[in-house]
Amino acid sequence: MTEQAGTVASLAFPGSRSGGSPLARALTTPMGRIGARLAVVAVLLIAWEFAPAGKATDFWLSSPSLIAGTLWQWIVDGTLWVHLLSTLMVMAEGYAAGCLAGIGIGIVLGLFPRLHRVVSPFLAGFYAMPKIALAPLFIILLGVGDISKIALVAITVFFLVLTNTIDGVRDVDRDLVRSLTLMGATRLEIIRKVVVRSALPWIFTGMRIAVRYAFTNTLLAELIAANRGLGFLIEFNSGNFNITGAYAGIVVLVLCSVLLTELLSRLEARVSRWRS
Repeated sequence: MTEQAGTVASLAFPGSRSGGSPLARALTTPMGRIGARLAVVAVLLIAWEFAPAGKATDFWLSSPSLIAGTLWQWIVDGTLWVHLLSTLMVMAEGYAAGCLAGIGIGIVLGLFPRLHRVVSPFLAGFYAMPKIALAPLFIILLGVGDISKIALVAITVFFLVLTNTIDGVRDVDRDLVRSLTLMGATRLEIIRKVVVRSALPWIFTGMRIAVRYAFTNTLLAELIAANRGLGFLIEFNSGNFNITGAYAGIVVLVLCSVLLTELLSRLEARVSRWRS
């Protein structure tokens, strides 16, 4: 059976015994993967830049060189920093508040299943409701300032982190908890050393997923009522038929989302090593 498996593997992956081609070996390294991603992006940008142009194409698609020029102009005159800082501050405050509340309440509901069964219908109803529908209500109650946007982001992040935290607490090894209880561990020690550590992968998954939704709801809130922020910047340029400016704002949003997601992934990897 072993020889047959080796034969099948060598047929399916020729060159696997010798380590594969140089390109295949390069893609197994972090720098190789980064280089491959940059190459894909470069090919797409070059194809976009030199695509057949026309009046309709120029109006709807712009070009990478024009978008880069707009971004550089915003960087030089400070436009980008004003709107980017406003968006990041709203997103960060709402994200932090939602994560803290979601983790804290999620641990409590995970540890007390009877309480969770009582409130679960209400949580399911609020979770299923599109959170952007609450934006007009928050604007009426909290005003047009940043507080209403922070509240919208916080409640969105809260439910995503809450559900993952509850699932993480439920996934704790019960035999390990019983063993520690028999050895005299207190409830607080069990929560700190077992429950929280075991739930960390679930919590970080929820936090990583919530980044995208936090950015989306921050952007939508700025589209509805704001005089600064990346959402306002995109809406302002779109309203003035400046498609290059709109694309430039979208590029900044994508870069920020990718960077924050990568940061959370690295933080999750470090915490996983500490947990092990």
